Amino acid sequence: MITLFSTTLLFSLHIVTLSNAQTTAPFTDIVTGIQFQRFFGAKTQFAFGIALPENPTTDFIGQMTFPLTAAGGWGGIALADDMVGPLLLAAWPNGNAVESSFRLASTEDASPPVANGNFSVAPIPSGTSVNASSMSFTFLCQNCIDSKLGFAAGNTLGTFGMAWALAGKPVSNPADAATELSFHDKGFDEFDAQLNAARSPLFGEWAQLAGASIVSNGSTTAVTPVTGGFAGGEADDDDDDDDDDSGEAAGADSDSDDDD
Repeated sequence: MITLFSTTLLFSLHIVTLSNAQTTAPFTDIVTGIQFQRFFGAKTQFAFGIALPENPTTDFIGQMTFPLTAAGGWGGIALADDMVGPLLLAAWPNGNAVESSFRLASTEDASPPVANGNFSVAPIPSGTSVNASSMSFTFLCQNCIDSKLGFAAGNTLGTFGMAWALAGKPVSNPADAATELSFHDKGFDEFDAQLNAARSPLFGEWAQLAGASIVSNGSTTAVTPVTGGFAGGEADDDDDDDDDDSGEAAGADSDSDDDD
């Protein structure tokens, strides 16, 4: 049974719009070689990158990286600039492995239930890792480009709003795909993904890093990660109005964390 939060909202119906919209920037993952358009939050160190084919149809490659607390935590993205309505993808550590789960929120005051559909995630093991302070999850999202889920192929001609959330508290049961997600106490916000700049002729080569396709069950996959990957520090949930684009570690504009 999903537990309701009486004093705080798990997902806010409307994400605060920034006066200066945060925008993705080019970023190359040194582990996989994948070239992303990536959002990076300097305060929280939450990052999400996206890569697309030259002529997008149904699939994209994504990468979430974020710090973990001593207790764990989870991170998530929405395929549009709201947490209620579009398809969500949450990921969290399960021991030395990464679990991911599609969710669909119809209300702002409860942990979103697992979403079922034709979409699926195929992890890219070389770009997936967990250590004591952070995790990285790189994946091929199959049948995820759809106007009913978030952005459509036509939206990849320009910039499209997406959203993120980060929690420092662990999920209730890391091994359960339908586990209750704790409140996103480390922050949440929206960003502008430059999807037109995320296209690449190398997409097919990168997609092969995911190996064999995973049968879609609309819920979750697990992968035991390799050594290496993102190594971030502790998240900071204070507001940050300064941009940080001083190098690869900063990848894109800084974030403004909105704690409820």
